[in-house]
Amino acid sequence: MTVSSDDDRAPYVQVADTLRDEISSGALQPGQKLPSARQLADRFGVAVMTASSGVRVLREEGLVYSTQGRGTFVRRPGEDVATASIPVNRGLAGRVEELESQVESLTERLDALETLLGSREG
Repeated sequence: MTVSSDDDRAPYVQVADTLRDEISSGALQPGQKLPSARQLADRFGVAVMTASSGVRVLREEGLVYSTQGRGTFVRRPGEDVATASIPVNRGLAGRVEELESQVESLTERLDALETLLGSREG
């Protein structure tokens, strides 16, 4: 499914709405890992940052959570993924998650570039 240019919603909102629907319908199960930002970008025909922004919306809604180095997962109903009882500044936490997403994207791009360069050397 690709996002529609005929749709009044922003592309990242279309991505978020589709994933939200998949979570609601059970197509994406609690605890299930979401595809990477690159995979979502390919699936929806959007830029990686657009796909990441769609996932960010779901994170802000509490439907998914991200774990550094592991990925983004569908939250179980009532699940609390806080690592400490110290209140977290939501603005800062959102920014950290956004930076994590950008690092993931850059890592994927670097891996692809290294693969491309490696295939040219051989």
